Amino acid sequence: MHREVEEEYRIVVEPKHFSARDSLNSDQKIVYDEITAHVDNDCPSLFFINGPSGSGKTFVYKALLAQVRSRGLIALVIASSGAATNDMPGERTTHSRFKIPITLYNNSMCKIKHQSETAELIRSAKLIIWDEASMTK
Repeated sequence: MHREVEEEYRIVVEPKHFSARDSLNSDQKIVYDEITAHVDNDCPSLFFINGPSGSGKTFVYKALLAQVRSRGLIALVIASSGAATNDMPGERTTHSRFKIPITLYNNSMCKIKHQSETAELIRSAKLIIWDEASMTK
């Protein structure tokens, strides 16, 4: 198993994050249930969760991460800036995780080789949460 995959499997799920599911409000529960259904059914989808600061987005993310990781599955968390990467366990910047060049041109591409550890990690992921995606240029 590749090192990056092993590192993700070693992330410890905090009990308070696992029990967060029971504290979700009705709107959060709808989002949580919809996303977990797609993960459970191995049905790739894209969801955009938007709301003002303090509306509980990170709370939902932590509940989702706990659910997926507690089942021995890989869930990746990325953020657009280093400052935002302090909120959730295992969170990394998008540039670091996806090997996105800092300076972008029209022909820029991520530098992930097909047989690399990073490629294996991304293929293994059942959930990818991009925190603060709306802040990305």
